[in-house]
Amino acid sequence: MARPSLSPQIIRYVLVGSFNTASSFAVYALLTWMGLPVAAASFGALAFGICLSFATLGRLVFLSTLRGRFFRFAAVWMLLYLVNLGIISLLMRFGLGPYVAGLLAALPVAATAFMLQRIYVFR
Repeated sequence: MARPSLSPQIIRYVLVGSFNTASSFAVYALLTWMGLPVAAASFGALAFGICLSFATLGRLVFLSTLRGRFFRFAAVWMLLYLVNLGIISLLMRFGLGPYVAGLLAALPVAATAFMLQRIYVFR
């Protein structure tokens, strides 16, 4: 199957990814508000986001069949979880709260996720 054109694919990624990111951030904020440590809240949001994003990104953005790709998708997101947690921790050391730090970390993580998914997961 031919790889979709980059421009429409990026637009779809931004739209679908915005929904997925907002949903995952809502889970992160809820878990943080409930008193979970930042690492646990971030992991909970990641688990939710992996389930939601695998189907929406695979089908709507990368126009791919999902068969046989979940483990690569999950592996990429486990790596991105560590990156995300590192960015949040760094931002919190500079005095930002966990909500703002989590929101700011989402942007570079989302850009990195697009590249890894396009090159490795849904190629």
